Amino acid sequence: MLETLQARFAHPNVKFALRDQLILIELVNEFGSASLTTYGGTLLSYVPAGGTDLLWVSETAVYDGSKPVRGGVPVCWPWFGPYDPEAMGADPTDAAKKAHGFARYELWDVEAVSSLPDGATQVVLGLAPNPSIAKAWPHDFRLQLAVTLGEKLRVDLIAQNLSQRDWVVSEALHTYFRIGEAEGLAIRGLEGVQYVDKLQDNALLTQDGTLNIDPPLDRVFLDHTGPAIIEDTRQGRAIELGKDGSASTVVWNPGAEGARGFADMPDADYHVMVCVEACNAVKNRYTLHAGATHTLSMTLSLAT
Repeated sequence: MLETLQARFAHPNVKFALRDQLILIELVNEFGSASLTTYGGTLLSYVPAGGTDLLWVSETAVYDGSKPVRGGVPVCWPWFGPYDPEAMGADPTDAAKKAHGFARYELWDVEAVSSLPDGATQVVLGLAPNPSIAKAWPHDFRLQLAVTLGEKLRVDLIAQNLSQRDWVVSEALHTYFRIGEAEGLAIRGLEGVQYVDKLQDNALLTQDGTLNIDPPLDRVFLDHTGPAIIEDTRQGRAIELGKDGSASTVVWNPGAEGARGFADMPDADYHVMVCVEACNAVKNRYTLHAGATHTLSMTLSLAT
């Protein structure tokens, strides 16, 4: 399989590797490096040139395909969180309707590898209906994930509704950032934004000033189109999350008790990670009309 992929998508800046049971795609160019896996279309690493990894992946994550890799940038589609019955009206207790949608549980196909005019390197993955997906989502669609390693890292999730009916979609690029210390971490760009506090019975509140993390935290910031700046002062850097086609931003940290509930996460690692996610959730979910296409985009970079 690796030899076939390497031959078909031969490129000086891209190579294919195997970790346990998962195929990894590794990109390296003048702008830095990145890696992703075809399982779930999950981005696992992004290191800007001269820097260190912006993404957190658990040391105890599994790579056998039995569950999504804990960390990186999982793709949550076509629903975010528990299944939303408004998406297509089917029984939300159906066992096929896993948390955060089906995309992160599926094997994606490599569709293209290319160089762009500005020197960036791009890999495009694709996901189409199959019998496993049909159990949870019996509608025709096409998903593409384009990962572009340039001056910034760009991720585009392109969704096409190829069916004859409209859908309600909620989605996220569920990005786990590696930070020096979560306690007191400042995130700028959310000032004055209304949010749903999932830890306070979904209370609707307004962010007063800069957000300073006090784990645990689980908030959906509404009508927020970005950017957001993570002030990672312990590591002497600031990380900028830019986004397009996204009207919500989620900020999440499980805290001590939450981390202990994850078998694939060291208990103390909630100190060194935070999720800041480009998404469309809660009231910002949208209708993807029959025949229509929607693109959710995210850029990652070191803020200047």
